[in-house]
Amino acid sequence: MRKLSEQEIEWVLSLLREGKPLPEDYKTILFDTKKEYELIYADKEREVDILADTMAVPLQPVKTFCNGEDGNGWTNMLIFGDNLQVLKTLLQMKQEGKLKNADGTPGVRLVYIDPPFATRQEFRGSQDQKAYQDKIAGARFLEFLRKRLVFLRELLSEDGSIYVHLDEKKSHYVKTLMDEVFGEQNFRNEIIWCYSTMQTVKTRFANKHETIFIYQKTDNAIFNITYEDYPEDYARRFKYEDEKGKFMIRSKTGQGDL
Repeated sequence: MRKLSEQEIEWVLSLLREGKPLPEDYKTILFDTKKEYELIYADKEREVDILADTMAVPLQPVKTFCNGEDGNGWTNMLIFGDNLQVLKTLLQMKQEGKLKNADGTPGVRLVYIDPPFATRQEFRGSQDQKAYQDKIAGARFLEFLRKRLVFLRELLSEDGSIYVHLDEKKSHYVKTLMDEVFGEQNFRNEIIWCYSTMQTVKTRFANKHETIFIYQKTDNAIFNITYEDYPEDYARRFKYEDEKGKFMIRSKTGQGDL
């Protein structure tokens, strides 16, 4: 990294005293810029400020179920409140050794979030009762979500993973944000959740999928493969048989099974 001359240092100091902005090329010299790229938008806060300035809230138990004789047997919590402040509280619990996995490791091993999609709509329940508002959009939505992602990263155990569920409106922006927060090297996959729809649209293709991004805290994250039974007619698909059992022949030209 290039060092500033005495004359340049005096010039930079004069700019700071006068409250004037520094030229971009001097910012890269003066400040540690580890990220290859980042998403820039209005009112984006520093991570250290997000973690320090967010207020924690005390958790007051309302109801308990199957809590054990001594009241310390809970395995799950359903929390009502501002999730950003709750995340700060949970982070304090992790730091105090009160938030652990079943094997005693600190933090949370699995996070799945389905945040608002920046639809600018108000949603109601089945009985027409008010459910939630999704009115935050634009840069405010990105910072709203990024603050929570910063806390969730800190909450994850070293072998933990996070799944973030979005649709087409903001998924591309959030992918970049998650690269910043969790590190692009910790991106594991993008799940496309396809669904059928009865939409009738004449000016565009119908919306038929949503996106789930998967990131892990480190390379040591746990991933358990899930298997399911073969259907009853599975063996009928194999036309050939030898001493080792039934099999099929697949064409190397991509023309299907033989």
